[in-house]
Amino acid sequence: MEISYSDTAKGYLARPKNPNGAGVVVIHEFWGLTTQIKKTADKISGEGFTVLAVDLYEGKVAKTREGAQELKKSITESHAIKHLEAACAYLQREWGIPPKKIVLWGFCFGGGIAFQAAVYPIKTGGTIIYYGPVSDDAELIDKIGGPIIGVFGGQDKSITSEMAQRFHQTLHKGKKIHEIYIYPEVGHAFANEERETYHETSAKDAWKKTITFLNKYVAKPA
Repeated sequence: MEISYSDTAKGYLARPKNPNGAGVVVIHEFWGLTTQIKKTADKISGEGFTVLAVDLYEGKVAKTREGAQELKKSITESHAIKHLEAACAYLQREWGIPPKKIVLWGFCFGGGIAFQAAVYPIKTGGTIIYYGPVSDDAELIDKIGGPIIGVFGGQDKSITSEMAQRFHQTLHKGKKIHEIYIYPEVGHAFANEERETYHETSAKDAWKKTITFLNKYVAKPA
């Protein structure tokens, strides 16, 4: 259902039948808060998590790739961080979910925003990045506090496997709690069932690994 999580933004809230006490803030692709992202939020809530999908574009959804690029360019880091802070505050205020039980889960453009939030850092229980832009800058990586999982496509031409591998190496050197998965045969947005790049086998495997990550780090007893 649609809810207001700040004075200027409305998001999509998905509540589970049997809440496990943990929350997920979903950050959309560069298209905006689409029906597909809302379906993803519903699917995550089916695993027991209270899910809030934010709307960084505040009501706008792109119809073309060019339009999506324009919307993406309009978003500053500070704007995105304010949205995520408001979303986390909403989950704590309305549903009693503390920051250590909330995970940020970003897709594509949203994955990059999730990374920015992790190094900002917003205090949460962890970060999930699906084929989003990341960095191998050791100073940035050092700022990451919680566990992080990254899912990437080996054939992705924008977020390359080399970029993901360097990210993984820097996380390892920094002794950060992390899991990085690179699926060699798939490209960008392979987990989006509405895109031509969708790869069912890899998407299902990534989903299983991600839910295991969530259960391990935020759904377990405090």
